[in-house]
Amino acid sequence: MMFKGKAALVTGGGSGIGAMAAQRLAAEGAQVAVVDINLAGAQAIAARIEASGGVAIALAADVSQAADNAQAFDAAAQAFGGLDVAFLNAGVLQPYVPFDAVTEDVFDRLVAINLKGAFLGLQQAHRHLRAGGAAVVTASAAAVIGFADAAAYSASKHGVLGLVRSAARDFSKKGLRVNAICPGGVSTPLIGATPSLDIVSPGQLALPPYQGLLDPQQVAEVALFLLSPSAVGVNGQAQLVDAALLSAFPEGSV
Repeated sequence: MMFKGKAALVTGGGSGIGAMAAQRLAAEGAQVAVVDINLAGAQAIAARIEASGGVAIALAADVSQAADNAQAFDAAAQAFGGLDVAFLNAGVLQPYVPFDAVTEDVFDRLVAINLKGAFLGLQQAHRHLRAGGAAVVTASAAAVIGFADAAAYSASKHGVLGLVRSAARDFSKKGLRVNAICPGGVSTPLIGATPSLDIVSPGQLALPPYQGLLDPQQVAEVALFLLSPSAVGVNGQAQLVDAALLSAFPEGSV
């Protein structure tokens, strides 16, 4: 129960990594605000948490909008009497196309949601989180290496790491921490997968295939660690969670 007595907010909490993180935070004792642009998805995860004996509320928000971010954080803080941790996980992918086929509309959308959304969420986390708290932002393995078929996505996630590193000093001044996770391939609805929403004990998680797809909970567990007091010495960092995807050239490629 490492989050007993704490209150958490999770964006993109209606599916994928966010849904697993929201449920695991609740299982570890946190009250959880499940935030998603898809309110029905957020309500479904909040209902699962409550059915398991936890406390949760569902909130709708478009993270690319400043007013939506402020309203979500305000509502969560009011419902729970404050906030301690925030997992800023909402984001979108782009169609895989060559660099010169990326349109201005696609680029603007990726930056608005993935980068501006992280910026707005981090500002609200800095304002709302109580001393001793932490924020984690979902970046990507594409934040530390180029992605030829998804240039706008990679650029937006590179920017997320810049935000996290730049925010670390001011978070620290308030007794807070901020870090990023950089998942590799993950089996989520963003890539058309329909993984189970059931959580398991962390000790029951299987080892993912070498350089293979991860299960959403395998990524969520790393976010929980960075949000927890166990990671008190970690601030302004980016943690790869990629099943060794970027550790070496793919087998047979050289």
